[in-house]
Amino acid sequence: MNKPKMIVLADIAALKVSCVGFQQIIKNLETKFDVVSCKFYGYVAKRNRDYNEYIAANGFETSLPSASRRRNKLDSRQVIDSADVAAVGKIDAVGLIVGEGDILPVVNMFSSKGIDTYDININEGKYTYAYTGFIAVPISALREGYAAPPTRKSQTSVAPKKAPKPVVQPVKKPENPYVAEAKKILDASDLMNKYRR
Repeated sequence: MNKPKMIVLADIAALKVSCVGFQQIIKNLETKFDVVSCKFYGYVAKRNRDYNEYIAANGFETSLPSASRRRNKLDSRQVIDSADVAAVGKIDAVGLIVGEGDILPVVNMFSSKGIDTYDININEGKYTYAYTGFIAVPISALREGYAAPPTRKSQTSVAPKKAPKPVVQPVKKPENPYVAEAKKILDASDLMNKYRR
């Protein structure tokens, strides 16, 4: 029996997976799917040296980091490529490794075309319910020295509140006698009192 065909669209800037870890993910996926292609987003040759040979050997595509990713936490080219994949419709499933942006329109588009979508991540995110399934990435697949980012606000550590700075009362200096005399002259209240009588 033929396995369903899958394409993996992976934002490796969003999930800091090592190449060895990614190969393990693909190996696990190939037990259920025929992974026909992968495309990497947020790929920088210097930063992702461990991927260079793997990508070249398998003929996978790459995409440089996008400036739009800073604004909406989702690579816009990944969304565009998802639309292309859905339009062609020659695959049965899509594995998405994405940032924390709103991916619901993409997932709904795949669903409307009859294409299964799988969330590939460390933890289930806030949009996992919309996917066909969730594929867990083991912590060991991440790059050394990188911990999985907390995805829920309840998991984030709360910074201790700083005590308010004490309010210092200004010290009243004795008024300069010349300034007091000038104020008295400019006020002219004594002068006005003389003429009112």
